[in-house]
Amino acid sequence: MLLLLSIGSWVIAGLAQPLNEVTDEVCIRGDCANGLGTLELATQWGKGSYVGNFSNGEFHGQGRLEIPISFTNKAVYTGNWDRGIRSGRGTHWNGKGKLYIGEWRGNKRNGQGSYFFNLPQWRENEHSEFWLKENTENYTGEFVNDHYQGQGTYRWANGRKFVGGFFASEKHGDGIFYYETGNSRPQTWNFGDFIR
Repeated sequence: MLLLLSIGSWVIAGLAQPLNEVTDEVCIRGDCANGLGTLELATQWGKGSYVGNFSNGEFHGQGRLEIPISFTNKAVYTGNWDRGIRSGRGTHWNGKGKLYIGEWRGNKRNGQGSYFFNLPQWRENEHSEFWLKENTENYTGEFVNDHYQGQGTYRWANGRKFVGGFFASEKHGDGIFYYETGNSRPQTWNFGDFIR
């Protein structure tokens, strides 16, 4: 569910879970209504910010949102916005071990992307998307409304992987399971249940 916040004279739509804790905001640089600016966002955990383009007081165009989610962790989204909604290509670190790099539509993962799990930390520009795909647990492929759906690859940290069909974030249809040794075997799944 998308959360619209009215804070002072600003209306902010976007990452519902982090933005619902914003208590105050101040435009500290540029034009935070219709142009390029920096908006400082106060939360109970400290200060965050949005640096990027605005249109009618909403995030619009390229921008970077950083919001503290605890005293030690922060959520970060860098990418494209359409009237306060994540839309187009973007990168989202949830501050709790999960990173998504890919396409967005309607504030959800939609289109091609890579979703990385169990990352102890993330630093912008430290590793390429290609390196992360080959060295961490992740799903890379098609997304529909935040779910793995269509053709994709789920890779475990030990190197095993399943390449095939997915539906509603479950293996579905035909695919090939690859062992860390390089050996493989065909598999068939039905909505997350192994058939053969």
